[in-house]
Amino acid sequence: MSDLEDLQRIAQRHLLEGGPLPGALGTALSPPVEERWGIYCEGYVLRLVASLATTYDGLAARLGREDFDRLARAFIAGHPSRFRSLRDYGAELAAFLRARANDAETRLQADLAAFEWHLASAFDAADVTAAGIGELAALAPEAWPSLRFRAVPGLGRLCTTTNAVAAWRAARAALEADPAAGPVPGPPATDTDPVEWLIIRPALETRFRSLPDDEAEALDRVLSGATFAELGEALAARHGENAALAAATWLKGWLTEGVLLRV
Repeated sequence: MSDLEDLQRIAQRHLLEGGPLPGALGTALSPPVEERWGIYCEGYVLRLVASLATTYDGLAARLGREDFDRLARAFIAGHPSRFRSLRDYGAELAAFLRARANDAETRLQADLAAFEWHLASAFDAADVTAAGIGELAALAPEAWPSLRFRAVPGLGRLCTTTNAVAAWRAARAALEADPAAGPVPGPPATDTDPVEWLIIRPALETRFRSLPDDEAEALDRVLSGATFAELGEALAARHGENAALAAATWLKGWLTEGVLLRV
């Protein structure tokens, strides 16, 4: 390893982990060393904060700039970036918030962060041609029981237990009126019954909708690798002789939405 590579490695480690300034950096930098290196480190953190604010703009609007900045810096301190692209950074923010959630507002913030991460992931997902109704209509009847599917890239599935989606809508409306809005006077945080959500981007627009519990369970079974026949068997306990019809109806809806890829 060359001296330059060794110095780059030392600089990266200190940037991510902090601590006393390594002697190699002190030697390499022109005075005033501490001030110059501090400016560089702060610039790096500010870039991460800005990236998080872009991904989680609804959360940032609800909190306001100062509170979101404090949250982002606390997150960054415990979760150094290990990614080449800023777009990949920040997936753990919802878990970070959930770990310290002790009231309805923080639980809402955790749900909101999870929701916004899925929205961003769906928007940035690779373009694919999803399985369509016509493709399956051409199959022989004997092929249907063994049909398997997987999710299109970026498909999001989550469950919220707060009114986070209503808070997101309020934040988005405020941001559209004023991109610098915040803190947004959105709805007060409340705990709710669990709500299942599906998030996709079938074309150029990200979409989401709530799912009835039985449809959510069925979709999760399909995405876990269940065949069409296995799905019908699993639904039989709840839907009886209508299980096959329920499975076919949901499958038609998922294919229309562009949710699935055929395995």
